[in-house]
Amino acid sequence: MSTRRTSTPTAADSGIFSAVVARPRPAREAELAELERTLRAAIVSTLAEAASPITIASAQRGDQYSAMVLGGPVEASAMGAVCAHLRGQLDAGARHLVIDLSRVGRWDDRLLALLRRVEARMAARGGVLEVTGLTPRVLHGMDDDPLDRVFALHRAAFERAHPPELSWADVRCPGGLDEVAEPHTAARHRAIIDTGA
Repeated sequence: MSTRRTSTPTAADSGIFSAVVARPRPAREAELAELERTLRAAIVSTLAEAASPITIASAQRGDQYSAMVLGGPVEASAMGAVCAHLRGQLDAGARHLVIDLSRVGRWDDRLLALLRRVEARMAARGGVLEVTGLTPRVLHGMDDDPLDRVFALHRAAFERAHPPELSWADVRCPGGLDEVAEPHTAARHRAIIDTGA
């Protein structure tokens, strides 16, 4: 990766790939543990469901945390179901929504647009939307702006080398970023133009 940016995300940054506002270390560790338990419950629920073209499962802890796991191909035909499920999550009033995309096989560009709309609604009421399970396949499908933010967040986490942040970074991108070309580099443009890449 030849292009490096030294700026790190600040608490004022916003967006589905931005860091959650810094909190005291014990509070942040407790929050990460709670989010991972909620996410694990949603994953178990997904695995228990019968196989279908798309699986959507969610779990909620009180009125604070909610997790949603998508599996299978998220294409145009499935967007209605995804949209309805997300609307239910928003109507339930969760303050912190985590969406796991690690089991998504193929996805439609409209999914990113939908996530941005959900993010805007969450932010309007003081909530947080986090997207995790960003596999190389999902990362390749993102446009340069959100992907650039993913690289900036990972770079900042590794430079600070805080174990809880690195642990959460591993949840966000379990496959790492090695197979994904960084935005604004020659490799990124080759990957976009060369369909065989």
